[in-house]
Amino acid sequence: MASFTIREFEKKYELYSKELMNISFGYTKSKDDSFDIVQNVFYKLFNLKKDFINLEDEKYFLIRLTINESLDFIKKNKRIVNVDEKTIDLIADEKNDKRLEKLAILVKSLPEKYRRVIILYYYDNLKIEDIVNVIKISKDAVKKRLERARLILKEKMEE
Repeated sequence: MASFTIREFEKKYELYSKELMNISFGYTKSKDDSFDIVQNVFYKLFNLKKDFINLEDEKYFLIRLTINESLDFIKKNKRIVNVDEKTIDLIADEKNDKRLEKLAILVKSLPEKYRRVIILYYYDNLKIEDIVNVIKISKDAVKKRLERARLILKEKMEE
């Protein structure tokens, strides 16, 4: 059974909160809503009756919980938001490159299951094994989705 001292809990908050805020913001596009979601995630962590084997397991649990909480929030509030749309636009704008701008538009137009793995892999810089832990699909499924997404993007870029 997990039980934290206040200091241990504060360390966990310091370690994960910024990343979880960014993930949640990618879904909600609202700083305030993202803050509330992350607070809820940490509340659930604090009340959790589970010990994690290592920090990686804990991190992936928190990421998964943040994504689920963000999606639940969007469904509950009937807001449809593209995943990480602002992040994709920012990267394209920073480079001031027309090809990157076109790519950003194409990534946003991908079906959700492909867009999610592309964003986690290229924008959030997660390894395939990390993506497996976050979205809970097999390694082969992640690889296949990346492959299909790349093919779709390549074909559309050549149009």
